[in-house]
Amino acid sequence: MFEFIAFIFKIGFATFFGALIKYPFDGETINNEKVIYSAFISLFSCSMVGMSIQFPIDIAGIATGASVIAVIGTTLFVTKDADIDSKVIFLFSAVIGMIIANGLLFQAIIFSIFIIFIKKYSNTILDSLKIEQEEENN
Repeated sequence: MFEFIAFIFKIGFATFFGALIKYPFDGETINNEKVIYSAFISLFSCSMVGMSIQFPIDIAGIATGASVIAVIGTTLFVTKDADIDSKVIFLFSAVIGMIIANGLLFQAIIFSIFIIFIKKYSNTILDSLKIEQEEENN
């Protein structure tokens, strides 16, 4: 019974953090469809890896490896028509779901904050690097 309650918390956290990394914090319009896709991808990856961890110790490694490959393949298949930025964010959403499925909630929080930070400030960081490169060329 305790494993079932832990699994419910894991999929809840995975869904929340999966939606959080696709949410636009910089004032852009919210694309609800992409936020929901990101949440579902994280939920899917958490449930696949979380269920494979519960297999007996003899085959848990093989089942978990197969689940990771299935999650990455499914994520790439579902996002085949998306642009590269969305694909990367969806893959990170799947990785967050897999991290949470292993019970590493603190690491998933840090990883999510790091992704949100990079997403929010990536243009500013890249623009500052371009200015430095132009100054070096002169």
